[in-house]
Parts: sequence; structure tokens; C-alpha cells
Amino acid sequence: MKLSPLARAAAGLALAVGALLLLVQALMHAAVAEVTDDYARRFMRGTVDLLVHELAPLDASARERRVAELDERFAYPVKLVPEAALPPAVRAALARGELSVSGLNRRIHAALPGGAAQVLELGPLDPDWNPEHRLQLPRELWLQGAVALVLSGLVGGLAWLLLHPAWRDLRALRRAADALAGGRFDTPLPTLRSRLFAPVGEAGRAALTRLGAALAAQRELTGAVSHELRTPLARLRFAIDALAGEDDPARREAAVQACERDLDELDALIDASLVFARLDLGAWQARPEPGDLAALLAHEARTLAPLLEGRALSTALELPGPVCFDARLLPYAVRNGLRNAARHAHGRIALSAWREDADVLVAVDDDGEGIPPPQREAVFQPFRRLDRSRDRASGGFGLGLAIVARVMQQHGGQASVGDSPLGGARLLLRWPAGDAG
Repeated sequence: MKLSPLARAAAGLALAVGALLLLVQALMHAAVAEVTDDYARRFMRGTVDLLVHELAPLDASARERRVAELDERFAYPVKLVPEAALPPAVRAALARGELSVSGLNRRIHAALPGGAAQVLELGPLDPDWNPEHRLQLPRELWLQGAVALVLSGLVGGLAWLLLHPAWRDLRALRRAADALAGGRFDTPLPTLRSRLFAPVGEAGRAALTRLGAALAAQRELTGAVSHELRTPLARLRFAIDALAGEDDPARREAAVQACERDLDELDALIDASLVFARLDLGAWQARPEPGDLAALLAHEARTLAPLLEGRALSTALELPGPVCFDARLLPYAVRNGLRNAARHAHGRIALSAWREDADVLVAVDDDGEGIPPPQREAVFQPFRRLDRSRDRASGGFGLGLAIVARVMQQHGGQASVGDSPLGGARLLLRWPAGDAG
């Protein structure tokens, strides 16, 4: 039967714990063996000396008979064994006149006087030792082995109980990952119940939500851009066809200018689409740093001059010191807000900035027709035009205020539309001023 990886892991852990327990027991046995041997040697010294003293004057046959009698009276075996059959370490100890204690069950060897070829052997001393079973181990070793086996089983079972939920969640994650790798991004992540992988599941679901939103935004952006490209491309194709058969220089010049306008519109659409895509997909991240916001706003106000066409632009920049903003991203928000106001203002535009508690606020006001309250949230959606003013005549692609909203999100703030003191619409940008030092 083929074991699952989880079963193999649990069994391996159990075997490792069992081996570790046996190793610890072996080390403890080795540490106390010398102490136990010394104790047995001193404990048996008196008995051995008495037996050696009794057997010393006897001849070989009398010794055999006497040892047989003693063997019946003692609780452990007593016998004579050939010295040549003993291990070298035992013979060396006997040659030094010492008692030899050896073996797991403690055998005692003592030399007999007179240079006898046999030595006295007492033991094994373990009362549980059965002479009929030479491979039997002492009771404590059996107990140690049984304890190690039971503990290994408990560890293996506990490892199974602890690892099974994690293994189940891991297999579910793998199936979901295979589905996602196959392009099925609508695959829901399973509910993970183990403490180890539950946070992974939550983070994965959040990531899939963001990925789904990004893919949807990408599809929407692609479709919207494709739709927006049709009008300038159609006009450009018509102008090119007109140029091919036009001999009148004035009409040819008018057709060329129309082509240039269409090319400018295409260039503006592509630029706005790229900016929005980078902001919406997170390719551009704001890094606010202390700077002179008043100078940036004044510069953007000056660059609006070619688009004013007789409209008046006033500024009121009440910023006493530096504030934190991203000098690369914030101009996109200010520029698009000003251009949006220039398209819809009748005659007046106002740019103002001030501090309010821990926030900095920038307002762009115009005296146009304003935006009805039900439509004020919709203007921040990409490619969304209001029927009243966001038509082809007023210009724009419906991306300007969407870019403004994304820039404010990057700054940890928000953009909103309300009523202007000038009578039209007010675009209000608010974000944390930060620690400008």
C-alpha cells in the first residue's frame, strides 16, 4: 500500500522521535554503566572472596562437584568456565587480580589461585534472566523499548492530527493554483481551516479580487480606447481621401490641418490612456516628499494660458510652508483639473490652495453650468461623459477626472466635486500634508 506524503511525514517523525529516545537511553545507559559495574564489583567482592577461598584447596574434580552444589543454592548461576574462552578484556582484568564485571546482565569472573585453567563465573545477576533464552534482554531494556514505541506512536498520531488540516489545505491550494495557471481566473479559492494557511487563503482571495478588478479595468480600458480611436481615425481617413483628389491649395491646406488636429487628438488620447493605465494598475506609486506646492500650482496655472481663450484665471495660494506631495504625479491631477475647468467655464476660473488641520486642499472653480449632485461620483469613472457637457464639442475623452481620482488615491487622499462659489463646479483635492520638517 502506497502511503500518502502526509502519512510518510508522520511516520518519519515518529521514527525520528523513537530513534532519539533510544539514543538518549543508550547514552544514559553508557553514562551509568561504569557506576553500575563498580557497584556490582564492590557488592560481590565478599561473596567472591569466600567462594575463591573455599575452592582454592580443592582439586579439579572436587571443585566441579562443589561448584555444582553451590549453583543449586545461589539465586544466580555459579560455574567454572575455561579462561581461554573469555574475551581479552576479561582476561586482562583477571591478570591484574581484579574482578571482571561484563555483559548487560552483569557476569562476574574471578581467577582461582594456583594458575588454574578455569575461572569462577557468577551470573548473570539479573533475576529475570532465563538461561534457556540466551538472547533475552533485561527487563529495563524491554521497558525502555516499549516506552519508546508508545511515545513514537503517540508522536506519529499527534503529527497526523496536526498536519492533516494543513495538508488538506495545501492540496486545495495546489488545485486552485493549477486552475489559475490554466487561465481560469474566476476559480474561487477554497476556505482554508488550518491556522497555517488560513491567512494565505485570505491574502490570496484579496489578491484575486484585485487581479480580477485589474483585468476588468484593462478590458474596459481596451474597449473604451478602441471606441475612442474610431472617430479620429475615421476623420483622418476621410481627410486623407480628400487630399488624394484635391487640387485646390486652400482646400488641401484645410485637409492637412484637419489631419494634424486628428493626429493631436490621437496623441492626447494615447497619452491619457497610458497615464490612467499606469495609475490604475499600480505601475506608478506616489512617493510624497516635502516641496513647494505653491510654486507647482503657479507653474500649472501659467501653462493653462493657451487654453483660456479669453477666460480669466485667478489664484489664491495660501500655503505658509512646504507640504508633502509627489512632484511627478500631482501635476497630472492639477493639470487635468484646470483643463476640465477651462473647457466648461464661461469666463472665470479660480485656483486656490490652503491648509486645514493636517490636510492640504486644492480647489479648482469655474463659472460654468456645474454638475448635478447625482452625477458627481460618475465623473471620476474612466471614459464617462455627462450628456450635458461631456460631448465631442467640449473636447476630452472622459479620462481627466479619472486620472485626478487615481492620483489622489496614490496620495492617500480623495477628489470630490461640489458647487463652486463662482456658480459652476468645484473640483476639490484633499490629501494629508505629511511631515514637511
